Amino acid sequence: MIKKETKFEGGQMTNPTTQDFNFEFTRKMDPELYSQIQDLKDGEISEVLQDEDRINRIKFKILTVTDRIDDHEADFAKDYLKIQNLALQDKQIRAVEKWQKETIVDTYIKINGEYRDCDFRSNWLKK
Repeated sequence: MIKKETKFEGGQMTNPTTQDFNFEFTRKMDPELYSQIQDLKDGEISEVLQDEDRINRIKFKILTVTDRIDDHEADFAKDYLKIQNLALQDKQIRAVEKWQKETIVDTYIKINGEYRDCDFRSNWLKK
């Protein structure tokens, strides 16, 4: 039985960060998931794992790694989507920084005393 969260995706887990099926295989991912799949090879199936959370009753999982890509230098052909997303994020950050730089000068901001000593990235205190 495929659980509700994955039934429309053929049982594949969706990465909550990127909304696709790819996971960066690092220690930044969910530690429990990482420990369950770290030694699996492509196509190898895990043992049956018992899982439980506050909402659902006990459930059983079987995990597999479908396509492991080892660490490598970025390759435009292989990593296009990742490079595209990084470029878009950079563009968005620069746009926000530009907007802040133009807008902060003319914007009144009251910062409570307890936060005045914070290290702000932008000139919110108008020093």
